[in-house]
Amino acid sequence: MSGVLVSAGELEQFVIEVLTGAGVPGDDAATTARLLVAADARGVSTHGVIRLIPYHQRLVGGVVRPDPTLATIADSGGFVLLDGDDGLGQVSGTRAAALASDRARQQGIAAVGVRNSHHIGMLGLYVEQIARAGQIGVVMSNTAPLMAPTGSAERILGNNPLAIGVPRAAGGDPVVVDLALSPTSFGKVQEYARRGEPLPPGQVIDVDGNWITDAQVATKTGTMVPIAGHKGYGLALAVELLAGALTGSGTLDRVSSLFREPMLPMAAGHLTIVIDPDAATGDAAAFLAAVERVCEVILAAQPLPNVDGILLPGMPEQRSRERAEAVGILLAENVVAELTRFAETAGVALPSMEPA
Repeated sequence: MSGVLVSAGELEQFVIEVLTGAGVPGDDAATTARLLVAADARGVSTHGVIRLIPYHQRLVGGVVRPDPTLATIADSGGFVLLDGDDGLGQVSGTRAAALASDRARQQGIAAVGVRNSHHIGMLGLYVEQIARAGQIGVVMSNTAPLMAPTGSAERILGNNPLAIGVPRAAGGDPVVVDLALSPTSFGKVQEYARRGEPLPPGQVIDVDGNWITDAQVATKTGTMVPIAGHKGYGLALAVELLAGALTGSGTLDRVSSLFREPMLPMAAGHLTIVIDPDAATGDAAAFLAAVERVCEVILAAQPLPNVDGILLPGMPEQRSRERAEAVGILLAENVVAELTRFAETAGVALPSMEPA
């Protein structure tokens, strides 16, 4: 992919300046910047700095609160419910992960729900951080309707993402499963549209159930399908019930779209679950040894002739992160073009960039 290289530190500073200029307190701006840039570093540009553009629109439009209170609505010990107060999802998501991690360290397992929140970004980053602390993390969020239940072409469900992070021994990179419950994320469909490329069939359908390959049409009128048919539909429904209904947040059409309804509060819900193997079982070492055996057997599997090797979930993103740390974060040309126009309107200078 052609594009430019930029340092993570400079890119984070750019995001911080934009957010603080919109009234976000410094610590919250830094948290959000770190997560957006970390997504780009891992090659997940759909959840990276490009999302700063709709975030800023919502902040200056008064739809996203720059300084949410994050009040505690309920606390039963094992379950805590926070009100996101229509603030940035990265702020409430980070708070929820830290709180669930602390509680799990004390009692083995804990869950923290967030209602009235915003786009939370790349879920894998939250569970990765939890796993690097030696715990198991599960994070899920509901989204605005993007996807049809199996057998329909009507946008009813979000493609409700789900992430699970599991620690590995001796500081190894954790296993991180991070997926939307559609064959690709909506952001990927938008990327095809930006590049003017056809969308592969098998992802978005029209009102008659036919595959849409025009990415521009897909972003405007298409409906995403669930992964693995009824199985993905069932998982998306489960996330809707746990992240949305359980937290008392918006569900289905009561969650607004980051793109189609920019001046409506999103009202999304999140749920974070953390298990501490040591506090829960008293034998974290045995758990980590079992994890290593599973990983070693899988990595030793004989690859097919056209495959370089077997990977664990999260490995491609960690390799991308390592490259970014060595040479800088790669931003695609179309992303840079959008950020350039945005930076001019926001009155914040873009960081220095070099051709890739």
